[in-house]
Amino acid sequence: MRIPLLQTLSGRIILGFTVLTLTFGTISAFIVYYMEILSREIRLIRTGYVPLALAAKDLEEKQNILRSYISDELEAENDPDRAQWRIIKYQRARQWALRQTEKVLEDLPPVPPHHRSQINGTKQLFAEIGREIDSHAQRYRLIQTTPPLAVLEETLQNHSINRDHYIKAKEAAAELRVSEAALWTKIGFLASEQNEQAQKTAITLESNERRLRVFTIIMGLLAVSVGLLVTIWATMTLRPLHRLRDAARRIAEGEYKSRILEKGPAEVADLAREFNIMGQAIEERERELVRQERLVAVGAMAAMITHEIRNPLSAIGLNTELLEEELGELDGADEMSALCQAITAEVDRLTAITEEYLQFARLPRPKLQVEDVNAIARSLANFQREPLAMRGVDLVCQLDDDLPPVRVDHDQLRQALLNLLRNAAEAVAEHGGGTVTLGSRRIRDEEADLVELSVGDTGPGIPEEIISRLFDPFVSSKEGGTGLGLALTHQIIREHGGEIRVESASDRGAVFVIALPASRNPD
Repeated sequence: MRIPLLQTLSGRIILGFTVLTLTFGTISAFIVYYMEILSREIRLIRTGYVPLALAAKDLEEKQNILRSYISDELEAENDPDRAQWRIIKYQRARQWALRQTEKVLEDLPPVPPHHRSQINGTKQLFAEIGREIDSHAQRYRLIQTTPPLAVLEETLQNHSINRDHYIKAKEAAAELRVSEAALWTKIGFLASEQNEQAQKTAITLESNERRLRVFTIIMGLLAVSVGLLVTIWATMTLRPLHRLRDAARRIAEGEYKSRILEKGPAEVADLAREFNIMGQAIEERERELVRQERLVAVGAMAAMITHEIRNPLSAIGLNTELLEEELGELDGADEMSALCQAITAEVDRLTAITEEYLQFARLPRPKLQVEDVNAIARSLANFQREPLAMRGVDLVCQLDDDLPPVRVDHDQLRQALLNLLRNAAEAVAEHGGGTVTLGSRRIRDEEADLVELSVGDTGPGIPEEIISRLFDPFVSSKEGGTGLGLALTHQIIREHGGEIRVESASDRGAVFVIALPASRNPD
């Protein structure tokens, strides 16, 4: 099953740092974009408005010189050649200034959108100025051919001067004075406009620079805030790891029952779950070690007690029988015979207990062979059905025929099942009868292939306070029980590499389940 990204520890950390990276990236992109805008504005001032203002100012000066000469000095000239030379000189100077201005316009870098209309208007105005200057060419040719000088007007009788040409040159000069004055005004307006536009753009740049500084400070604080939030979030996300660390310390100190809440990101929850499983396994292993040590001690004690008690018990039993025979010939023999029989019964009971202890102490290693566990269960059921029926216990078999072979010790597995059947029958018989069910089934998945044998009853169940200690020696739910039957059964199943567990409830009795690994090599 696919786990959502936000439910995993790595996903949360990646998401946090992704948000942090995107925040810094976005802020950096905005700052770079804003800086690019400012850079274009600065470049436009440096390569556009300032050079245009200077070029326009120079063109205005050249235009003013030409205008002043045409208006104020031309007719006062005494030398026609000098007049002609100065007109050509001033025209060329103005033309050079005009070309410089046009070159500045041609070399402009890409213009920001909000400046395009202004620059386009400037280009149109310069083009208009150029056309007006070109329209004056014919008039300048007239006054250059026949300059309208006052000194020439006195010598009109000279045959080298054509009166009509002089009159036309006079008229052309008058028109030029008007048009050049108007052109000078237009160029002056354009120069002042470029200078004003450069100042406005510089003021805008200063304002934008201040806004950029404020924006950078705000975005920096925002980035720091996001960084702190991501850090806090990462710290809170990693907080469950402290619980794992503390739990590991508690287990290291011997608190094997310590458990961790299986909450948090998916990895932490999985780790906590595995940690709890590990703690439970260690607790069970510790309990098993204690049980094994206790079993060893019990076995040694049982062997010693059995050795010391069996012979005296045998002697007591034999002597009691002899005494009963001797007393049978005396008066009141019935009462004395009853006492001897009671002594013999108690001796037999003690002998049975010593035999149970001896069997527990001398449990051999199982001799594992491939067996049909259903056959063992059926044989035991057929052997026990009648005796159980006489006690009001109905034995039912629910065996799954599709079982794999299992490597077991036939006699020991039979003994384990017999112990469970006897306990179940006693629990049912004490409450007026009932049903004992002997079952089998196969449990198969990706992790294991198991055969389960179960013995269930409809008795009163097992008290909850002793379920966890039920397989320990000397622990019994029956009055007068030795508490060795289930310990012996548990030991047998463990020696077979299997497990035994109990499920009990007051409304449905108890069920003991034996799980044995299926044989991988039936041959």
